[in-house]
Amino acid sequence: MKIQRLNRIVVDQIAAGEVVERPASVVKELVENALDSGATRIEVILKEGGLRWIEVRDNGGGIPPEELPLAVASHATSKLLVPEDLEAIASFGFRGEALASIAAVSRLQILSKTQDAPSAYAMQVSFGEVGAVREAPGGSGTRIRVEDLFAQLPARLKFMKRPSTELNHCISWVERLALVHEGVSFTLHHEDRLSLDIPADADLSARCSLIYGKGIGQKMVRVQKQRDSLHLDARIGPPESAQRGARRVDLFLNGRWVRDARLLGAVRQGIKEFVPPGHYPVVFLSLHLPPSRVDVNVHPQKTEVRFRDERLVFGSIVNALKQGLSDSTWATRSAGSIGDSHRRAEGRYRYFEGGTVERAGQKDAFFSESSSVDSSEAREASLPMETHPDDVGKGKLISVARTYLVREVEAGLEIIDQHALHERVNLEELRRDIQNSVVHSQPLLVPELVDVSRADLNLLLSHADIFLTMGVKIEAFGETTAALHAVPARLTHLKPQSLVQDLLEIAEENRDARPEKIQEEALFSMACRGAVMAGDHLAEEDLRSLLQRGAHLPQDRTCAHGRPVRVLLSLDDLEKAFYRKS
Repeated sequence: MKIQRLNRIVVDQIAAGEVVERPASVVKELVENALDSGATRIEVILKEGGLRWIEVRDNGGGIPPEELPLAVASHATSKLLVPEDLEAIASFGFRGEALASIAAVSRLQILSKTQDAPSAYAMQVSFGEVGAVREAPGGSGTRIRVEDLFAQLPARLKFMKRPSTELNHCISWVERLALVHEGVSFTLHHEDRLSLDIPADADLSARCSLIYGKGIGQKMVRVQKQRDSLHLDARIGPPESAQRGARRVDLFLNGRWVRDARLLGAVRQGIKEFVPPGHYPVVFLSLHLPPSRVDVNVHPQKTEVRFRDERLVFGSIVNALKQGLSDSTWATRSAGSIGDSHRRAEGRYRYFEGGTVERAGQKDAFFSESSSVDSSEAREASLPMETHPDDVGKGKLISVARTYLVREVEAGLEIIDQHALHERVNLEELRRDIQNSVVHSQPLLVPELVDVSRADLNLLLSHADIFLTMGVKIEAFGETTAALHAVPARLTHLKPQSLVQDLLEIAEENRDARPEKIQEEALFSMACRGAVMAGDHLAEEDLRSLLQRGAHLPQDRTCAHGRPVRVLLSLDDLEKAFYRKS
């Protein structure tokens, strides 16, 4: 076939494939256009999940009649004039593709009136064929109706899901845009039923409650940070809102919802100590930066972005989330820290040696054996002893499966994972030592030699100074052997071979990372490797020492990897479990 120029309609239909993926794409583009027009009231009306009918009404500035044909023409826009404008894009739209793409794959009608015009004007487009502009009755603002989406493109239509699924995608986009645009009211009707109603006077907290649910919205932690020209405002849902995957993470840049893998990675770094691996709580995070420091011209859907200063942006996100969550009840549970929650309800129980308990004049056997163990076994898993003046370690402890510590607290019953707690204690103590420049190393009597490749040895040695700040001394012993000379004195359970392999993996996975990131990942690994494990035998005095060391940690809810340290069964939980309370 000869090379020939495609006609305009085919070109627009090809372009529509990048912009108009499904009905929700149409809703997104039309609502963003309404916001660009200065609207304070936006209504969305759908039928059959948007496949048959999408209508968006706004009270924005409107479109003059002479510009209506240009509004549906390819690469026609009011947002850009010269190439330099691409360096500082402040609007949602700028490519001039959205309306042209939508009009190429549907029957579209525009009705619009500017504020000072005596009348409204309408125009219809049928799958790319533009009709005449005519005068029509209508109020100020713009109303765009899209019918029979993809009706003439059966190959595209067959990939659409059920109307209920397409409706959910449409609602999600309206919710996202409603979250971040205070002062604008949003309503969505489907088949004449109101599905979403966000009043204009609802602030961010109210919008979070309306969209994420009242129970979550009222418990969200507020995090704010101002650094140079970057402003961060975040709301983080409670731990119980965490789910596998990032479906409920909403990230915004200058009011635009984005799905950027690097931004999501920064969020993950900021929350990873508080939730299990792969899980995310409900997250709303809004960033504001000067448009000149952001590039949104990456993809036609404009959900990917680039930053002029990635280190500033990502570092600010990580630090703000970590600090905000560490200062919240996320860190130590609503029952308080381990040190605050040790007090017992006086007179309710009397404990005796040998594993029996007396209550109200009768004796019963404990549901687990006594936590005392053979002294030789205890020595194998002994903990560095530290004394504290408080009495957090007093009172009877029950050890279940040599893994879980059970104790009564004022709020109910608390179960502690001994490995997770020790891991958190190790991490916080090492952090404190590094911050105070008092890390103590324990020299090995005989250096541990670990065979590695030349490349791996060079990689380890390139980070040797970082590892030394944590009490780990590694040197070369020949061309393919690493010699481990010292480990942190606090971590008596570290196995040198495993430590070297862990540090090598961390160095490999973070070749281009900052020293602080490498140090943090190494701390996580060492805190875990240096902790007692599930099933390890601990003498009772060592269990109490562990509780004392964990009495007032800045964070005692989770271990370094986000697994729970403590599970609280409140009195309400217990009474409901035994059907004493409905």
